[in-house]
Amino acid sequence: MSVINKLIKLSESFDNTNFKSIAKKIIDNFANGQFKNQEELAKQCYVSLSTITKFSQKIGCTGYRELIFTLKNEYNHYGWSENVNKVSSLERFDSIQKWIIENNSFIENISQAIKEAKIINLYVSNQIKHASSYILDLFDNMNKIVRVSSLEYKNNLIKNGENEVEIIIICSSNNGSLIRKYEKEANEKNNKFLITTNSQEIKLDIIFTDKMLIDYQFDKSKSIYRNIALEMLFLYIFEYIQNTF
Repeated sequence: MSVINKLIKLSESFDNTNFKSIAKKIIDNFANGQFKNQEELAKQCYVSLSTITKFSQKIGCTGYRELIFTLKNEYNHYGWSENVNKVSSLERFDSIQKWIIENNSFIENISQAIKEAKIINLYVSNQIKHASSYILDLFDNMNKIVRVSSLEYKNNLIKNGENEVEIIIICSSNNGSLIRKYEKEANEKNNKFLITTNSQEIKLDIIFTDKMLIDYQFDKSKSIYRNIALEMLFLYIFEYIQNTF
């Protein structure tokens, strides 16, 4: 098992410990192409250097230096850093715009559902928290009530009400709790929309009204680009609703 998968498994455990918090922070940094040194990570997690060392040993490394060395290799091996600095912003924006246009059918379906509903239930990966704030502003301008799901899974979850819209956006590996929460709260009578990547789509055993894959050209799992792409997508949806209905 890769180090990143070990971290994901630990981050999704039900034990609320320092180790779980450290795993989540390393995964967040990894998703952004950041590899903090031991002192920086300790400050981020509010723990001692020795706790970071013990955490690294629990993952199966001799220490933090080996853990971060292995993570960097996995980052490069799986193509997270490929071509990041070789593509211009204009090329990237053009590819996102083309992706949006190619998914016009999805946009029509989700726009119709949003227009007719008063309440929107939004489930988003932590990787796109910046985009989710922008999406909330757009829904607020449409006078919609938006419920944003927290990432923490609880046993006393209740189903969403009827005649609501459910939108789940998952585009990172660290989303087990979010998926379990959504599966418990999803109402079979509601319109459901999934926005995800090829690798994450198989994790959800739910029938959706419609799906849209994050597969635009030059997408390399970088959170900064994913946030921009989703902001552009929902701005397009907002304008479609304003201009069509």
